[in-house]
Amino acid sequence: MRPRRPRTATTRTLIAAAVVAVVISGCGAGHYNQVSCAASHQAIFLLEAQAIPSATLIPCTLPFPGGWSYGGSEVRSGLARFWLDSDRAGADAAEVRLTRTCDLTGATQLPPASGGAPVRRYQEPAARQPHATIRYYLFTGGCVRYRFSFTRQTAPELFDQADQFLGFTPRSVYVNGVRDDHGLTLCGAEAPPCPG
Repeated sequence: MRPRRPRTATTRTLIAAAVVAVVISGCGAGHYNQVSCAASHQAIFLLEAQAIPSATLIPCTLPFPGGWSYGGSEVRSGLARFWLDSDRAGADAAEVRLTRTCDLTGATQLPPASGGAPVRRYQEPAARQPHATIRYYLFTGGCVRYRFSFTRQTAPELFDQADQFLGFTPRSVYVNGVRDDHGLTLCGAEAPPCPG
């Protein structure tokens, strides 16, 4: 059994390793889908799990059709976001923002998605954003705001595509991976209590 490091050293080490990996892998970001649900080893997911430690789910993308690509990401304490570009709708055509909570005032609850993660879905009224679509996915410890820069009426084919490729990975995947690969604890939801 490996000795446990103090929490601050563990957190710093994990964040430093993840940042280095993101910077190195960012060189080919346009050609590599860094937020794919199938690529759970990507450092961006560790950063997301650290940024919102209460979230039991981490957003990712299911395979998307040609014409869509990873645009970039931003992760800081309390916020993790990434965006996707479209050859038809332009840069930042879809944006995913993970935070601890969302303001659902006026949003309408949507029926549950079939076979998906255990989330409650909501949609913001069209009157608030007449040229965009904003959905919320609420789950234990977190909320995802998913924005399309178009509506079903203005771009029906793109809407149907974007509506299908938001996915979620349980945070426990990353908790277990950090423990198994490095003998460290990724503090927060789905992890044993951290000292201090």
